Amino acid sequence: MQLIDLHTHKTNKTENAQILNIFAQDLPLEVPNFLFSVGLHPWHIEKVNPEECFLAIDRVATQKNMLAVGECGLDRSIATGFALQEQCFKQQILIAKKYCKPLIIHCVRAYSDLLKQRKERKSGLPWIIHGYRGNLETTLSLIKHKFYFSVGEHLLKDESKQEIFRSIPLERLFLETDESELPIAGIYSLAAQALKMDENELVQIIANNFTSVFGSGYLHPELL
Repeated sequence: MQLIDLHTHKTNKTENAQILNIFAQDLPLEVPNFLFSVGLHPWHIEKVNPEECFLAIDRVATQKNMLAVGECGLDRSIATGFALQEQCFKQQILIAKKYCKPLIIHCVRAYSDLLKQRKERKSGLPWIIHGYRGNLETTLSLIKHKFYFSVGEHLLKDESKQEIFRSIPLERLFLETDESELPIAGIYSLAAQALKMDENELVQIIANNFTSVFGSGYLHPELL
């Protein structure tokens, strides 16, 4: 069975499934043989024309192998005005809703704001926080509001975060490489060790989660 890399910035020749992150300002690109997501990252908002980015996301969202809107989100650690970040995030929520696409979310020091958006938007679509590293209280709040969590090397190698990782319901869990040099197989190995479970069982659970969120038919060699 294929391993699934929910969020990566690097294309690899592999039999595993991976969702390649593409920044909206880099469109149009020819990516016919990859599963990918597209979004306006909060770090880039003041370096690009946001309206052009939204139009680019909207145009490409009709492609079958464009699986999600993102990464997009909120980040209180940067200088970009937070109101502007929220405006851009809301616009991408609308695009996701229009095309029934999940969101892949970047969130730093803004989990209460993200929860507020989730409640206000009343979105039934899956919202997936990538590179998750929140505390236990935050994690429990996000679980209550039906978020998904994509976890990578940083959390898995942090001994102080193991209780947090194990608190994530298995049916809400994804794994990712992001920009790590560790391959996705290594991420799965670390996760299975932390969960004290058979790695093959974890592979099956995450494959089921992938099908639940993105639909069937994507874990196929022709789309890789």
